[in-house]
Amino acid sequence: MPQAHATSRIADAQQIVDAAIAHAASSGLHSLTMRDLAQAVGKSTTVIVNLFGAKSGLIQSVGEEALRLDAEFHAEFFQSVSGLPIGRDSLLALVRHYLRRRASDEAGFARIWEALLVEGENSAERQDLIRRWDAMRKAAWRDHLSADPRLAAFSPVLVDFTTIEQFYAGALQARVDYEVIANEGLGGLINRAFDQADGPATATFWYRENLTLPQAPAAGLEPDSMQVKLLDIAADQILARGVTALTNRSVSAVAGTSTSTIAYHWPDMRRFVLDAVWHSVFRDMPRYLAGQRPAGDPAAADLDSWARIMAPTVSTQPEAEGFYVRYVRLIASACMEARRDPSLRDLVMLLRGPEGGGTYYNSAGVWPADFDLSRLAATRFALWIKAAALTACATGTMLSPMDLQTAARQLVARHT
Repeated sequence: MPQAHATSRIADAQQIVDAAIAHAASSGLHSLTMRDLAQAVGKSTTVIVNLFGAKSGLIQSVGEEALRLDAEFHAEFFQSVSGLPIGRDSLLALVRHYLRRRASDEAGFARIWEALLVEGENSAERQDLIRRWDAMRKAAWRDHLSADPRLAAFSPVLVDFTTIEQFYAGALQARVDYEVIANEGLGGLINRAFDQADGPATATFWYRENLTLPQAPAAGLEPDSMQVKLLDIAADQILARGVTALTNRSVSAVAGTSTSTIAYHWPDMRRFVLDAVWHSVFRDMPRYLAGQRPAGDPAAADLDSWARIMAPTVSTQPEAEGFYVRYVRLIASACMEARRDPSLRDLVMLLRGPEGGGTYYNSAGVWPADFDLSRLAATRFALWIKAAALTACATGTMLSPMDLQTAARQLVARHT
């Protein structure tokens, strides 16, 4: 009898975890409640609590299952091309297919990792889980590319690149403009892995030349108006905890107003959330480099001075979160919402299309003069640093100046 009872508990736990993953894949991990999950599996919330304890225990079990499924995915994925000679074109096709599969609706376990990176709590157990997941992916790619020491050493930045591009791909995979720009950027990344020169950034420049920025939500409003106050509060909450953390109550409580105030100024909560996301983008656009350039001759900038400028932008200290930590949380959470809400996809494309533009156009006097910061190099570095900052925050680690310098050397060629 005890053995039968234990078997039943295991089966119940697996059923509940599977249902939780399915729910998170379709509706987001943030919206998962014990009550909804109990209804989905036909059991009481008491059964779920007895099996997992608090919701954090359930999410930890969901993460462990997602790790198992993702490890299986990587084993199957690389087994299917075992023995394939690794050349430039074959690796490009492999990474494209990898991203396409992970961004698809069928990869529910991948949605769990996206949610945990953005929405996860900072408990030691959660941080350890994400560290193990990150290490698993990097080991899988390193093992597959081990025949070529160059590529094996490049695998960590390749995995980081795919981490952030997967968010974009999930939101934008049906858009042709995204596909051509993403393929151009990915081609540049693979060229760099093989120490080949960057080609022209034709699609990226085309997108920028035809880019039309919408009006900022706060444009035309008095700086001390209630609308701007509400938008600023909402932007702070989005940048700190992601789009899904934003609620009428969370904003109203900080503003010291009733929950009807937002409804007075906006037709509905969805419109307010959309305006708040846009406001976050316009208000926090990266202008930090202009004020941190080394004094004196711009040509005197070296890798040490560059690292000193970049280090604060990736700080994961709660009291001094860096720009990239906050900005990538906005990007990732907007991408997650855009999978379900088409009204956010233009915003996500606006974020992805010119990726790396600030790095490219503001490089003089910041990047060392001997670094060949082409447009595609700027794109891949911008994607890498956002993914690295997001992962560092989720794992409770800090990117060191040495980490930054190593990535710069790997992602950007030097003038000869």
